[in-house]
Amino acid sequence: MDLPIKFPNDAEVIAEEAARFRALSPDQRVRELGEMVDLYHFLASISNQPEALARLAREEEERGRKAVEAFVARHA
Repeated sequence: MDLPIKFPNDAEVIAEEAARFRALSPDQRVRELGEMVDLYHFLASISNQPEALARLAREEEERGRKAVEAFVARHA
């Protein structure tokens, strides 16, 4: 289906967000990360399934750890 609206692909969005984050000062980066943690805790506090949210967070952390390990194995 050909839509008249062009949506950005995931890679473009990730690259733009990464560039925006890299452009921040160290203090701004810490503040940004703190806001993300605060948002997670807020969502967990209002969720009707906080254990599912915690499980998803652990799974995401594990995927990130494995991605870093794979990167290091490829480039070490």
